[in-house]
Amino acid sequence: MSPRPPAPKRRALIAGAAALTAVASALLTAGSAAAAPATAAPAPDLAGLRQALNGVVAAGSPGAFALVSDRAGHGGEAAVGTGDLSTQAPVDPRGQFRVGSITKNFTAVLTLQLVARHQVGLDSPAAAYLPAGTLPAGSPITVRQLLDHTSGLYDYSNDLPGILVGDTVTGYQQWRYNTYAPADLVAGSLTHGAQFPAGSQYAYSNTNFVVLGMIVEQVTGKPFAQVLNDRILQPLGMTHTRFVVPRTGIGGPHAVGYLTQDDRSLPLFDATEQTASWIWTAGAAISSTADLNAYWRALTGGALLPPAQLAQMETVIPADASGTSFYGLGLREYVLSCGVQVFGHDGIVQGYQTYSYTTKDGSRQLTVSADASNNSSVFAAERTALDPVFCGAAPSPAAARRAADTARRVAREETVGVAPQPVRD
Repeated sequence: MSPRPPAPKRRALIAGAAALTAVASALLTAGSAAAAPATAAPAPDLAGLRQALNGVVAAGSPGAFALVSDRAGHGGEAAVGTGDLSTQAPVDPRGQFRVGSITKNFTAVLTLQLVARHQVGLDSPAAAYLPAGTLPAGSPITVRQLLDHTSGLYDYSNDLPGILVGDTVTGYQQWRYNTYAPADLVAGSLTHGAQFPAGSQYAYSNTNFVVLGMIVEQVTGKPFAQVLNDRILQPLGMTHTRFVVPRTGIGGPHAVGYLTQDDRSLPLFDATEQTASWIWTAGAAISSTADLNAYWRALTGGALLPPAQLAQMETVIPADASGTSFYGLGLREYVLSCGVQVFGHDGIVQGYQTYSYTTKDGSRQLTVSADASNNSSVFAAERTALDPVFCGAAPSPAAARRAADTARRVAREETVGVAPQPVRD
């Protein structure tokens, strides 16, 4: 594999087509709305957002809710369906929920803060910052390769009952209340050996972010939850966000989280309570739509990372061959139907599926969540909310189909894994 070009050059090589699409979209917008500045973003289509949420419920989720935050004053919230099948109570758009892999960005920010303080080297061997024996002696895996999922580490979570083999709900009941040591999760991954040479391919793996959580703890000498609270949650006033492993409850007001049965004729299963230790710093956080939107505003505005580390985080590689889905350092990027680039992360965990995204300049955020998991149709339906909010209109049918295909691939990537994607520098 050739050495990485500097971030701006690498960005141009990887996302050149996306940039051209964005330019073309801007020109078309300028030509059709001469009275408005060429850079003015269209107002979010809140009716289109609600229509998308109705589609999420139609796809199999009891409820769906979303919050749009916009510096131009175009924000708003929407909710449809129920947050509790037993009472039929309306879903609370301000309630809390398990955010799943959105946690990965918290972990990435804490890691990059250590990089900014020169306590961790981004391109140094990760083993140098871990307890002895966590990774094999002489492991070439770098901190960067953990952050962008090019380490080659097997995803240990695929070994849990019901993930790749067995019934999803039955398997979940076997381990939802277990407490796992992070070192044991990593050790389980290593029994499978390297999946490919480090740096050569992209393959999403929860193991990467468990290792990063261990680095945060080893370097700071503090529990991950304390570091997260001290360096992100308290400074930003994120009072509805917490990392409480191994406590099993969510805490504040929340929708019941339902796990869809593999046999769709069976009723949804209440999966709300779990220790979440199996996913730890790769996906165990709890938050709210308002807290997540505020978090992305702070991140893009430079409140959490210096410009150099934020630029590294936003330097992406293709996550698939669609030309619309990319991954940076603990950060996803999607190129929407109108050419707008949005950054953030998705989260899939038992009971909840979430998208949380922002424009690169932090001018607009969307968090949309559903109270059902193990249903890729629900996840794909949520994806249709991004275009009305960030583009001001729903995508064309063809673009919507492409987005749904990407969403289903991401759902597989975050749950059961997909074939590695060669890294193209």
